[in-house]
Amino acid sequence: MSKETKFLSIAIGLLQGKLSEEGVDDPVVKEMNADRLYEFTKFAVTNFGAKISKRTNNVDYDAKNDRNRFHRNGILEGAKDLGSLIVETRCDGVGTPAQVKLFKLLEGETPENFNRVNGKITMIRDITGFDGVLSRKLSEGTYVVEISKGSEYEIITDSLEIKTGEYTKKLYDLNRFFNLSKEGWIAGDLHHHSVYSSPVYAGDDDVVETPQEIANSMMAMGLEYGALSDHHNVLNHEAWKAGKRDNFTPIVSKEISTSNGHVMAMGVDKDVIYDIPKGDRRTDEFLRNEFRRVTTEIKELGGLPQINHPRDLSVSISWNPNFYDMIDIFETMEIWNGSNPMMAGSTNDLAYKLWLSLMQRGLLLPATTGSDTHNIAADDYHILFDQIMDTVDIIKASEKELEEKYKDELHVFKLITESLLPILEKWAETNLTSGGVRTYINIEGERNQENVLKTLKSGHSFLTNGPILIPTVNGKKPGEKLEKSGKLDIDIKLLANTELKKLLICTENGTFKEIELEANKENGFYDYSMHISEDVAEAKYVFFIAKSDCTNLAISNPIICC
Repeated sequence: MSKETKFLSIAIGLLQGKLSEEGVDDPVVKEMNADRLYEFTKFAVTNFGAKISKRTNNVDYDAKNDRNRFHRNGILEGAKDLGSLIVETRCDGVGTPAQVKLFKLLEGETPENFNRVNGKITMIRDITGFDGVLSRKLSEGTYVVEISKGSEYEIITDSLEIKTGEYTKKLYDLNRFFNLSKEGWIAGDLHHHSVYSSPVYAGDDDVVETPQEIANSMMAMGLEYGALSDHHNVLNHEAWKAGKRDNFTPIVSKEISTSNGHVMAMGVDKDVIYDIPKGDRRTDEFLRNEFRRVTTEIKELGGLPQINHPRDLSVSISWNPNFYDMIDIFETMEIWNGSNPMMAGSTNDLAYKLWLSLMQRGLLLPATTGSDTHNIAADDYHILFDQIMDTVDIIKASEKELEEKYKDELHVFKLITESLLPILEKWAETNLTSGGVRTYINIEGERNQENVLKTLKSGHSFLTNGPILIPTVNGKKPGEKLEKSGKLDIDIKLLANTELKKLLICTENGTFKEIELEANKENGFYDYSMHISEDVAEAKYVFFIAKSDCTNLAISNPIICC
């Protein structure tokens, strides 16, 4: 599947999901597929491309792989109008790593009217070091700056001017409005790649970051544990373990490529190998036995076997539906992969629905997230988005010529353009990179690899790309069992550094109740915490979702109702 057809497949799925949520029945959208839409866009670009001037991106340029991160992260090749920027980030007077996002303003934009959803991705993602200092070059211009450090810190927005040959220095004091670590809750990223997944080490992913750079990137997002899960080998393990700090626990891991899905071997030093069968050996019986052997080996070695992105569009990395009956060989399931948004119609939404269907059968696989980051600079979409917007311009300028031959395709493409591209642009500039999605666990005892894995298996956790969501039901937290009798006594701790809209009370059968949220921002955050009482009928499991849109969302693991 090409990059273009995969994007169009995702877009069609999201559009179908959106219309379904809105109760809109559109037969043309239902019948559309990526091949038809790709043929339409290809025809439009080939025949009418000369009608528009292509976009140029003032922080990016076409490298061979459509990324600029192999060069200077936001500086055009040959640029001479460079100034110097020094950023310091502190918390309680001590230097701390933090995320620094720089948005170069377009013509007509000012810091006051800037909106990140402006039809062009100009975001430059950088991080301050372990000491809280970033020193770099930037092209001359005005920038909006966003300083952040995950869920527990206020997001700081500022602006700065870069002038050729001059120094600009900024100091930011981060407000940690809530310290979950003191209550035993720590955030982590379970799915991340490094240079050890690249062709340099016999892999096939274009990743360049070292384990040390990734640890820095994770800590800049407020993470206190992380798994480096490279493909093909375990060569990263020693370098990753060397990154252990008082406030960061590295988890050794490997993402095992199989012929029917990706299996995570977390907490295993040994290189567990899956035997990919060929020819006559490729039978269901062989595949089933090999999955059982691999997951059993991971468990015997003290590790945690997890199924990753079980409903991906690519068959080779998606769990075979014929094997759903044996999915209990895994101990956790990645239902939220950071490479695409959690929206109706997405592959994450399909994984979420698979998770629900397992609970309906009485099987709880604790849910996890993983960013699946291959690029901590998060500039994957700079050029692709420009190309998409160029295509949008071409089609808008040629509607009359295209309508007769491609009426249905034009209809679907316009719906995607109007209803999906803005949220996809916002998502790409908000949640991509290390810890863009994270799994908070409520850990007991020493913060080591063994206890992290034990807590993940227990489901004492919640998943988020922003909000803090800690439910307690009859005194029990996610992953714990309660004796249900009558109404449930529910306490919700719900804090967020950006505004939320809804809290959903859910069971294995879907949404039970929806609550509209309101709160004023104080001390840099919104506090939506509440106490409620509900009779959740015959539910086997109860869990909670807090959200505004796909860029500000949290899902708890369920409390088990006996």
